[in-house]
Amino acid sequence: MALSKFQTLKNQLIIIVLIALLLPSAAMLYDIYYASKTDDVLIAEAEKKLEQITSFVSNNIYNQINNEEMVYSNEELVGIFNLVAESLANGNYPGVRLCLYVTETNQIYIQGYLHEFGDRLSEEKKERDQRIYDEAKEGIAAVQASGTFITRLGNTWDDQFLEHLVPIKVNNQIVAVLWAEERMHPIFAKGKHVRLFVRYVVFTVFGLGVCFTLLTITNMVNRIRSIKNGLIQLEYNLNYQLPELPGEMGQISGAINKMARGLAEKEQEIEHYKRQEDLMAMGRLTTEIAHELRAPVSIIQATAEAMEASSRDATDIKDYINRIEQQVDRHNKLIQELLEFGRPNPGAVEMLDLNELIDVIMSYVRPLLEKNDILLNYTNTSTESLYIDGNADKLKQVFINLIVNAIEAMQPKGKLTIQIRAEDDQAVITVQDTGKGIPQEDLQNIFEPFYTRKAGGNGLGLAISKRIIQIHSGSIEVESKAYSGSVFTVRLPVQKEYNKTRAAAAR
Repeated sequence: MALSKFQTLKNQLIIIVLIALLLPSAAMLYDIYYASKTDDVLIAEAEKKLEQITSFVSNNIYNQINNEEMVYSNEELVGIFNLVAESLANGNYPGVRLCLYVTETNQIYIQGYLHEFGDRLSEEKKERDQRIYDEAKEGIAAVQASGTFITRLGNTWDDQFLEHLVPIKVNNQIVAVLWAEERMHPIFAKGKHVRLFVRYVVFTVFGLGVCFTLLTITNMVNRIRSIKNGLIQLEYNLNYQLPELPGEMGQISGAINKMARGLAEKEQEIEHYKRQEDLMAMGRLTTEIAHELRAPVSIIQATAEAMEASSRDATDIKDYINRIEQQVDRHNKLIQELLEFGRPNPGAVEMLDLNELIDVIMSYVRPLLEKNDILLNYTNTSTESLYIDGNADKLKQVFINLIVNAIEAMQPKGKLTIQIRAEDDQAVITVQDTGKGIPQEDLQNIFEPFYTRKAGGNGLGLAISKRIIQIHSGSIEVESKAYSGSVFTVRLPVQKEYNKTRAAAAR
């Protein structure tokens, strides 16, 4: 029976493993999603704070320039920035760095520190300005290009900071870029790095686990397939040995090999007992043959003694002679049937048209059918001639025997159905009667020699018929139910190549 794709062991194991791996993966993805949401909340709070600072500084710059109605200059712009930013960085917002980049001079001005300790506090001013500009130049360029504010999360090799950059415009021209930045808490940066590292590790382990699991499943399935193929071989040859396998599969294959050796030994014992049974059957057969041969001889002997003791009347002698001739004919017929049963040679073989052969047989049996008032239903569903290699006389003997047995099994007004059909590379001939049928306990024995329930029968007819059909590389089967009639089915191989040759020659 074919298995669906979900019933195979390999697919079932893969589904189980995927389900087992899916649960921790889903939990990990949920953690990643939740952690990213937490980060977003922290960044949003810091961004709001930086927006307020940059808004305050920029508003002070715009207010002082407009209130004094003075001509704009870079020095005044820087002075206002330093005044406002210094108080914020050193007073209300320690840990926040305020920076101003002047577009015309390409210089940067800084107020406040992000780091309260470390090597960066000892940097020279020029080095510090250059480092901060390098960290912020991408954001500065983005503000100059877009003309509006941006917020960005900056990274260094060991740090993370949040920047909020806004343009300073005079007469709709960007004259400077102001920004405030705050260092993200070290735990934030380290936590993010740790989470990222853990994700990479988990996904790597996950991938290796999947690969290892699939490899293990594949190896196990291959071993199971090896055992399955070995079992198929053992079905035909018990001496076949399954290959040695590691682990528990090896224990299973070893147990199967041990069982196969035991079965092979049992088979040898059975074969030995079968030979013994055959010898016993031969002895019984010899006894039955002797019994069958002794009966007509006894009658002949008794008849001869009666002739000797009786009168010399010619009429009596003629009657005795007829009896002797009948028993001699019976004796010769029995011997001939025994020879037929034991002779494996079918005789002269030739190419036969099965349709013509059955037609000839039907012409032989029609008088017998009419005599017993049996209705015949003869059909041939084959659309072409069916050619077989065989001996015409032997095959006639088989089919006449089946038809005669069917007629004898029926009462008058019975119906005999004979059908011929082609089935694959075989010709199928069925002989069906409406007789009393064959009891189930007799079905398995009716083709055995000398087995008969028919009065006056010797039980060799069907046995000889089966032997003839087997010699012709065919088969004969019977189906029957009590009081429902019997169906004998004969199958013979058809010579298709001969049919093609004949058809081509006809064209």
